Amino acid sequence: AGSDLTAKSEHDRLPMPGHDQMTSLMWAATNGHVECVRLLIEAGSDVTAKSKDGRTAKDKVLSKYTEVAALLEEAMQQAYEDACVSATESTPAVEDALRFYASSGDEARLTALLERGIVNVMATDERG
Repeated sequence: AGSDLTAKSEHDRLPMPGHDQMTSLMWAATNGHVECVRLLIEAGSDVTAKSKDGRTAKDKVLSKYTEVAALLEEAMQQAYEDACVSATESTPAVEDALRFYASSGDEARLTALLERGIVNVMATDERG
């Protein structure tokens, strides 16, 4: 029987012993499989998910696979925009968006988010 690839489930983040609790998207990205990354993003994989070490798929491939990193960055941009659109207070997703915009040098989105007055500019990530 076939599986519904568009359905999000706990299977997107199955812990694998000794493997850093990486998602399917992270595995595809770290191995440079551009089309698999594209398929997983289109199927609804969470591009903002973090592995046990606190890194996203994009963080894991930044210098290794530039095409994969660019694809993931575009998808993360959209995910963060979606998270911020209806936010009325600072949430972990909004704080992640703040850090993402700051680290990628996206002054326009950073300014727009700051002007809404809902972010905690002193928030840190899991690594402190």
